[in-house]
Amino acid sequence: MSALAKIQAATERLPLEQQKELYRFLDARLHPAAPRLPKARLVRQDGDTLLAAPSDAPPMTAENVKRMLEDWP
Repeated sequence: MSALAKIQAATERLPLEQQKELYRFLDARLHPAAPRLPKARLVRQDGDTLLAAPSDAPPMTAENVKRMLEDWP
């Protein structure tokens, strides 16, 4: 019996809540959450409302804007 088959058999013997806890743990290890990026914010300046992007945002070139608009839902 392979190690994976042994692990699967042992997992199936766990109570349902412990199985769920194990699966959540493994999922978090295999698919770590992406780091949260700073969000853009609204800035009011001289009667205008501007959208200020974080310093690490990609440049707003015409090509990037066009691509983003095409991806818009």
